Amino acid sequence: MPPVGNDIVDLAEAENIGKSADRRFCRRVFHDEELAMIAASARPDGILWAIWAAKEAAYKAVSRADPSVCSIPKGYPVFIESRSGQTLSDFRDGIAASLDGHVKTPRGDLLIQISIADDSVYAIAAQTVAELKRIVSRVERMDPAKDDPSVFVRKILLEAAASRLGCNKDDLSVANEKRRPHAPFILLRGNRLQAEISLTHDGRFVAFAFDPETF
Repeated sequence: MPPVGNDIVDLAEAENIGKSADRRFCRRVFHDEELAMIAASARPDGILWAIWAAKEAAYKAVSRADPSVCSIPKGYPVFIESRSGQTLSDFRDGIAASLDGHVKTPRGDLLIQISIADDSVYAIAAQTVAELKRIVSRVERMDPAKDDPSVFVRKILLEAAASRLGCNKDDLSVANEKRRPHAPFILLRGNRLQAEISLTHDGRFVAFAFDPETF
């Protein structure tokens, strides 16, 4: 099955603010070229987390097929091509941007699409442009004081999956692989579907992504 991965970062989370000034963290996670992209941006924290999200999305995608694959962030260098016509310089306060590129993973290249908002960044990884275009994805804001992010993201995923399958949402459930990396999968009346899905949450945001052709 084509791999799918996604990752979201809440830019307003306390631990996510000012991370571009943490030289030890940056040197451990990013290559020189990535550090240059971060330094050149008008919003270095935002680009830092955009690159991080791309790495995480790519890791989620390849690790589903090979749980033994390396999870070290430097093993997933990110390259921005800006097929959308926007560039890193377009990412400023109050301006949304959409960036495209690819990630070199230990199991080959994956394409990425990064959506950058004023308060979050969201990345999706897949093998081909066609797969990226057909992926069904949804980002939702929740109240962390009231909502459990794991429960919330599974709820909105199952609503979308039920609509896709033409079944009752109560017939569906989400479970996780027992082996690493504990990837999620969907059950229909207790039977596992081969649907390719990915879930993510951070701070106030949750998101799912799936390839409808794998249902």
